[in-house]
Amino acid sequence: MKKVFLGMFALAALAACSPKQDAQQDQVETATETSSESEAEETRMTFPADSVSSDSSMSFHGMRINTEGAVDIAEIPALIASNPGQAIKVSGKIDACCQAKGCWMTMTVGDQEMRVKFQDYGFFVPLNSGGKMATMEGVATLDTTSVDDLVHYAMDGGMSQEEAEAKYTEPRLDLNFLATGVVIEDM
Repeated sequence: MKKVFLGMFALAALAACSPKQDAQQDQVETATETSSESEAEETRMTFPADSVSSDSSMSFHGMRINTEGAVDIAEIPALIASNPGQAIKVSGKIDACCQAKGCWMTMTVGDQEMRVKFQDYGFFVPLNSGGKMATMEGVATLDTTSVDDLVHYAMDGGMSQEEAEAKYTEPRLDLNFLATGVVIEDM
């Protein structure tokens, strides 16, 4: 929003110093940029505030989902193979989460670590989520994770930069999950 106001201020300053035709062109460009920014904001999901169940046994993050109909995370590889890009509801144990903000968590699927991120960076999980059971809804994919991202995630998880850079020297094909809603049990 500040950029829009600064842009409008700059536009007004240019209009005072520029011929009328140049000022009109600047206004059209500014209006187009503002429109594009507004459209991008409109496509982002808006999530409700985090909440806790009445008996304090569960916390809800992102879109409100329930635990009914969730399949075990061990089934994710088969679900990706049969329905790529399809939204699924799965449950399993959280291994760890980002210790800076709670902006991601990891879970084990078979012998592979799966990184869970949250739609539009729109919600987070508590920093003490590791070891708890979670049910989540979203889309699972296989993607290549860059060395920079692997190092960043390791540091978010508490590893030193030196350790992370020594451990991650090549990109890696990873199982990822983009969640729109998460329920954490045993709060």
